[in-house]
Amino acid sequence: MKTIVLLLALALPFAARADYQKTLDECIAAWKDAPFKKGHAADKTISPGVKVFGIGKSNTDDNDSTSSPKLVLVRPAVNVLGKSTIRLMNPNGWYCFKSNVSVLGKISLEVHCKAHFASAVEGAEVLAADDTQNGVTVLGSLRVTRVGCN
Repeated sequence: MKTIVLLLALALPFAARADYQKTLDECIAAWKDAPFKKGHAADKTISPGVKVFGIGKSNTDDNDSTSSPKLVLVRPAVNVLGKSTIRLMNPNGWYCFKSNVSVLGKISLEVHCKAHFASAVEGAEVLAADDTQNGVTVLGSLRVTRVGCN
C-alpha cells in the first residue's frame, strides 16, 4: 500500500504538467473581475513540489509585492504523511492552482487578504477536510488562512 501511494505521489506532478495554459484560462474564467484575458501567460510560476514521509520541500513562499496585478500559476503540491505550508503574500497576486494532493498529510495555504486565488479543477475528499475543494485529500487536510487583513 505504501509503495502504491508513493508511486502515485511521484507520478502526479509529471502528469499534471500537460497543459498549464488551459489551467490559467479556467482560473481567469472563474474570476468575474480578472484583469487578464484568456490566453494570458503566467507572470510567475510557483512549484511547491513533493513531500513524502516528511522528506522533501516543506514550505513554499511567494513574498513578492507588486504594484500591478500578476497572474501566478501554482503547480501541484503533493504531500504524503507530512506537513507543508504554502505562503502566497502578494496583495496583487492572482494565484491559479492546478491541483493539490494530500494523503495522510496536511497542506496549509496562507494567502494575503487582498490576493485572489482559484482552482482549475474540482476536488475530492475522502475522510478529510479541504477548504479549497481544489485537490485530492485522503485522510488529511488542506486549509486556507487569510493573513494581513486589517
